Amino acid sequence: MKHSIFSKLLISFLAVILIGTLTLGFLMSYLMRNHIIEKQRSDLFNKGRIVITLLDPALSDGRMPGEKTLATLGELVGATIWLSDADGQILAGKPPQRWLTRRFPENNDQIVELFTGTPQSWVRTARRQTDPSIVVALPILPSLSSSSQPAALFLYTPITGVNRSADALEKLLLYALLIGVIIAAVASFFISRSFTRPITDISAAAARFARGEYNARTTASSDDEIGKLGHTFNNMADSLAHSEQNRRDLLANVSHELKTPIASIQALTEAILDGLAVKPGQQQRYLSTIVDETKRLDRLIGDVLDLSQLEAGKLLITPQSFNLTKFIETEMLKYSSLLDTKQLSFVFDDCPPLPSVWADTDRLAQILGNLVSNAVRYSPQGSQIFIKITESSSCAILAIRDLGPGIPADDLPYIWDRFYRVDKSRSRLDGGTGLGLSITKKLVEAMHGSIEVESTLAKGTTFTLTLPLTSEQTP
Repeated sequence: MKHSIFSKLLISFLAVILIGTLTLGFLMSYLMRNHIIEKQRSDLFNKGRIVITLLDPALSDGRMPGEKTLATLGELVGATIWLSDADGQILAGKPPQRWLTRRFPENNDQIVELFTGTPQSWVRTARRQTDPSIVVALPILPSLSSSSQPAALFLYTPITGVNRSADALEKLLLYALLIGVIIAAVASFFISRSFTRPITDISAAAARFARGEYNARTTASSDDEIGKLGHTFNNMADSLAHSEQNRRDLLANVSHELKTPIASIQALTEAILDGLAVKPGQQQRYLSTIVDETKRLDRLIGDVLDLSQLEAGKLLITPQSFNLTKFIETEMLKYSSLLDTKQLSFVFDDCPPLPSVWADTDRLAQILGNLVSNAVRYSPQGSQIFIKITESSSCAILAIRDLGPGIPADDLPYIWDRFYRVDKSRSRLDGGTGLGLSITKKLVEAMHGSIEVESTLAKGTTFTLTLPLTSEQTP
């Protein structure tokens, strides 16, 4: 618990509140003390000037005011008043004890400035006093009296209430601190939990996913960074779960596809070995079937290897520049016998001369083989397969259209998936592995092209292949 993000956030919030409140309390206490002292200092300076004005007639006649007069003025202004000369001699009044035992207890430079015309003030805390005291001194220059020596008027008073006010403020701040800490602790608890709950949920979902629960997802879906992390985790989990399901499906489908021809080969071979193929030509038919099943196994294994290399990005693609029209015309000659089995024919649309395309001829032949084989497999007896080549921007577009039964709209998004079959039983009987279109799409993308499909039920299907052009013209 002490190492969790929740506890770290909670402790951090409380620490910030405590430090902030204590800092504010000390600062306010300091400012309040200074404010009271400065106000008292200013009042004493003003009162001192008034006292000098009241004493001016007597001082002008060379008379020093009596102790009773200064005591009365002191009561009026709320301070102890006395006069002293530059040598520290008390001229009138009764100063505090510390001013009687020492010549001047204050800084000598300040005393010099005082008797040259600059008012001075001091704040002192006596050993037995609770509150600090303030002393202000105003110079009485010879021009203001009949004496030839400068003198100074001193006013002394304790700054009563400073400590009392500061203590009251500190108590108020202490109570506020306690209440604030309690409220902040409750608020910090809920705030910290609101931050850490989605992280905990993501962590728990990740742990479940790591244990093999591939349907584990997080519910963290807010619009902040944590919510984005939750969305990222869910997307990653979807991708990994899809990949894992594809891996399982691939293993299951490959096992199933391998099992059928292997079982057929085993049964026919055992029949020959057991002497069951005794009729004329029966053994030859069995051997021909074994060869066909062996070829089927070879195609399936080749397709699986190609697909795995394509998905790993390790299949070698060697592009080159060549004339697409001439290439298609040459390749189509290879399918004459395949067309004759169903009395089909190719129809080429007239196309303008095209620049060279940039592709791998071997892989393009493999792509055409997959597309043409599908078109032949699903075209009606005696129909036509249409081939059209056009140019758009910097691409060559090859369209192959058949007049077969078409593909349902619900199946179109999935025809590129491995082992996906629209008509599963028919595809298997016709020798399809279910990998052709998946390999076709990945080969096209590996050559920086694209492939799309359009289909209408009972009207046929069109595969449109787009390949990049080169800047060179073919001869």
